[in-house]
Parts: sequence; C-alpha cells; structure tokens
Amino acid sequence: MRSRTLALTIAAAVGLVLGAAGQAGAATGGVLTVGSAGGTNVNVGDSLAGAINSDFIFTTGSGTIDCSSGQFTAGVTANPAVGGNATESITQLHADPANCTTTVSGTIGVVSVEINGPATGTVVGGTTSTLKVTGLDEQVTLSSFLGNVTCDYGTTGSVTEIDGSLSNTDNSISFATQNVNLISGSGLCPSSGTFQGGVGPVLDTTQSSQATFVN
Repeated sequence: MRSRTLALTIAAAVGLVLGAAGQAGAATGGVLTVGSAGGTNVNVGDSLAGAINSDFIFTTGSGTIDCSSGQFTAGVTANPAVGGNATESITQLHADPANCTTTVSGTIGVVSVEINGPATGTVVGGTTSTLKVTGLDEQVTLSSFLGNVTCDYGTTGSVTEIDGSLSNTDNSISFATQNVNLISGSGLCPSSGTFQGGVGPVLDTTQSSQATFVN
C-alpha cells in the first residue's frame, strides 16, 4: 500500500511540474502573438508562413513582372515584450512562375522568382505596425529569345529597406510601391524599379497554423 501511495504522490508531483511548465510556455505580452492580439506569444524558432494574396508586381522603365501566387516564409529570431521590436529571418519570398507574366522589353516568360539568401524582417508594433525588410536580394530569372536573363533586386545603394504594413484585421503584410535597386545582373536588367504586393493570412505553422497578430 505504501509503494502504491508513493507512486501516486510522485505521479501527482510530475503532473504539477508539467502543468506549470505548460503554463509558462503559454506566455503573453510579446510583440507577436497567436490566436488574438494579446494572445499567446509566438516563440523564438517558430515558423511563419503566408501565401500571396495581392499580386507581386515589379515595375521598371522597360516593363512589368506580375505574379499572382507564391509563398512567404520566415523564422522568428526574437519576440520581446511590447515596446521592443520582434525580428524574423525571411527565408522564402517565392512566386510561382506559372502564374507570372512579364512585359519587360526583350523577355518572353518568367523562369523563377526566389529570395537569394535570407533577409531580415524587423516587426515594429503599435498603432501603425510595420515590417521593415533589410538585406533583401530577390533573384528574378526571365527567359528571352537569346536565353535566360537573371537580375537580382533588393535593398542596396540608396534603398536601405522596404516597408510593409501589418494588419490584424486579416493578418496580412502589404507592400505599397517600395523602391528596389539592381544588385547584380546583365546590361539587360533595368537598374531600378518599384515593388508592391501582399501576403496573408500569416500563420504560425509551429503552433497549429494559428493566425499571427502584432501588438
């Protein structure tokens, strides 16, 4: 009887410890939360993802590239309490070439649109929540009658960041007419252009694909 009582006591103690750990894991008060504004914190290491919900449009002086589907993925690297800035490592900013068109002079199709190495996203919360993207290198490969042409655009030279507006209404990121510069490419690549588009809803795929909110 004593051994059974001891076993039950140990089991109860373990249950209390695990319960306390579970409550500690469900902390609130971070810049990024899931489920609702002020909900459970997004954890460092969580993966966030969202599909294109507004065409990615890259406009240059020699034509436009328009992509209607694709994917955004980022890993959370910091999520401090409200008042600080959360950070993300953006590892995917992909457009599906089958759903892209190009009117850029001399090109006949879109081969790929992919991020070339991770970019950094800084989430600034508050009344006007913003995602500030730095270190962006978006590699666009177009086909032409003379072969493929690859142009890398992003934050370089006079363009230090591109900014997206964050919305808790539909958990989206919206980029409105952001300047980008040519990082590398042939003489067929326009030297600069503008980017616009949006993704959402942004979900925390680590936490059961719950919607992500900014506080």
